[in-house]
Amino acid sequence: MITPYLYVPIIAWLIAQIIKTAIEVIKGDADIKYLYASGGMPSAHSAVVVSLAGYTFYHQGANSPLFGVTAIIAGIVMYDSFGVRRSSGEQAKTLNKLIGEMARNGNLRKPDDFAKLREVLGHQPLEVIVGAMLGALVATLFSLDELTPIINWLTALPSRVEIYAVITVGALIGLGTIAYFVAARKKLKRNRKQYELVKYILGVNIIMGILLSFSGLISFEGILPYGQRWLPVFTFTAWIIFMLIAIWRWTGLKKIENFEDIVISERKQNWLKKAGKKK
Repeated sequence: MITPYLYVPIIAWLIAQIIKTAIEVIKGDADIKYLYASGGMPSAHSAVVVSLAGYTFYHQGANSPLFGVTAIIAGIVMYDSFGVRRSSGEQAKTLNKLIGEMARNGNLRKPDDFAKLREVLGHQPLEVIVGAMLGALVATLFSLDELTPIINWLTALPSRVEIYAVITVGALIGLGTIAYFVAARKKLKRNRKQYELVKYILGVNIIMGILLSFSGLISFEGILPYGQRWLPVFTFTAWIIFMLIAIWRWTGLKKIENFEDIVISERKQNWLKKAGKKK
């Protein structure tokens, strides 16, 4: 018989590709290539590696060497999806645009010698996250019999140490973000997009901090089901996903700002050079 460690990731890949194709068809781009091509929503690579790691976790345990290997591979593949492969796609897009403009301007002798590069190679962080969630869902559906200990842990009341830890983390998330916003407010206002992003992060972090602190407080009273572990675990996981997207967005804005600074500096130097002035 075929081992589930092989067919579970394959099923996750098929589901991801079908969803990706359906999304493209809805958008008006009906092409059979989406059934096997990389790129797009959701990330099939992420779905495959996370389903494998998740299935291994359910059946081998977190202390299994096999789970350690699959988890590390999953992390590398997902990082590569929105890192190196996405950068390669952006470079291909720029080169295609450059070659097209040179061909139209007559600056390229043999434009037909340059085949169009494939632009969709990697993924946006959201596509990677959705793919990972899909992979985790597939692994869970194939491991329902193994979920009893996990469900029992999530639905149990946390210890006092865990409660204090949840309240502390919630306070740090909310108050820490407010302190940073107040301290860096003047500097952030120089870039409107960064300022708006930080205000959005501030609002979400305050809500997440309140939810975490609230879940810790009601655990003292033993209020079911909200005092159980599942509420802080769910809230903290959602906060991590949000922060990963926010960090990616912040990095993109900083790159744009640095690029604009370089362009302005180069233009200033050219103007001084034309005017016959030294730098």
